[in-house]
Amino acid sequence: MAAMANLNNPYPLRPELLSRIYLVVMLGLLTVVSPGCSGVLESSKPAREVFLLDEPADSARTSPSPDAPKLKLSMTAVPGLDTDRITVLGPDSRLSPVANAHWADHVPEVILSIMRRTLSDSGMFRSVREESLPRPGDWQLEVELQAFYGILGAASKPNSVRVRWEGFLTCEATEHTFLVDESSSVGSDSLAALVAAHQSALDAGLKQLAREIDQRCSVAVGD
Repeated sequence: MAAMANLNNPYPLRPELLSRIYLVVMLGLLTVVSPGCSGVLESSKPAREVFLLDEPADSARTSPSPDAPKLKLSMTAVPGLDTDRITVLGPDSRLSPVANAHWADHVPEVILSIMRRTLSDSGMFRSVREESLPRPGDWQLEVELQAFYGILGAASKPNSVRVRWEGFLTCEATEHTFLVDESSSVGSDSLAALVAAHQSALDAGLKQLAREIDQRCSVAVGD
């Protein structure tokens, strides 16, 4: 029988060679499936980076007047912006994520939180809550986020950041529409410069929003 097997297989493998092949295969499988292996820790892929945005640096907390209104705040986002990735928009309308660069949460949640804190500190309102259903007498601010990304230039590098939102402000039973559209230049090719430009454009947008509220509703600010 052994002679017949050798005739059918012109390249027979010796038992010791088969054992070595088996050992190499098993070690390879263990390297792939074993948790905590050095291959994962030594990955050549850059580490995931998370960036924080905050209220405008020059904003100061002001106490509201006793008769200041309460504000209910809500936000939605157009498709493509409900992500925690830092993104850039190309000339071909392609929205692409920046490799391994993330915000601390999805963009609408990040901006809504900063907007609520900024308006709370402004002194225009007794309270600002993230709710979509106001009670009688409350003011309501409904915002749709339409742009929050870098803009790629001719060299396929971001040269500016755009922040845009629009919506409705209801105060004293009157509904007003508003639009905020701000941009900021990117100072260099670094990721830090891109994040700084997002913060700068966001700061300008929040200040513009406060002016829109004051002009349309004449909010009295306390001491």
